[in-house]
Amino acid sequence: MDDRFMHDTGVELVKAAKVIIGSYKKFSKAAVDSEDISVCGMEILTSLRYYPEKNTVSEIAESVEVSKGLISREVETLRQKGYITTVVDNNDRRILRIYIADNADEIIKKQKKKLCSLMYQILGDMDEDELLTLRKFIATITKNAASADSKKDIDIDFDLDSFV
Repeated sequence: MDDRFMHDTGVELVKAAKVIIGSYKKFSKAAVDSEDISVCGMEILTSLRYYPEKNTVSEIAESVEVSKGLISREVETLRQKGYITTVVDNNDRRILRIYIADNADEIIKKQKKKLCSLMYQILGDMDEDELLTLRKFIATITKNAASADSKKDIDIDFDLDSFV
């Protein structure tokens, strides 16, 4: 592989990530437009639906990749609107456990429908084997990107002078 191919591949990965994130945000916003909830609030509810055991502010913040402060504010807003309930942990009174209330089901279904629509529009023409392969590629790329060390130089055989 030459250096231009690697460069172009990196550019394509970044572009794809930006487009997918943009589409995700657009579909998430469309799912909550007519509701009394923010996109962040919806992400909290979705996170709790799929991972009910991760039900503290810290765990949710890590899951949705948002600050603990923002999650705390959104949790209070969701609690006031009746979408969640909160309970002090029996073993550690400093921990607040967060649970989805029954009346949140409809809004979660609405968002799930929107995001499934997005995924089918992006991936719908791929068969199951292709999707499994894609998921493996994504997992490998994510793992490698997370462990990439900007201080580590890889000995690559290409002519840096050709860029001048």
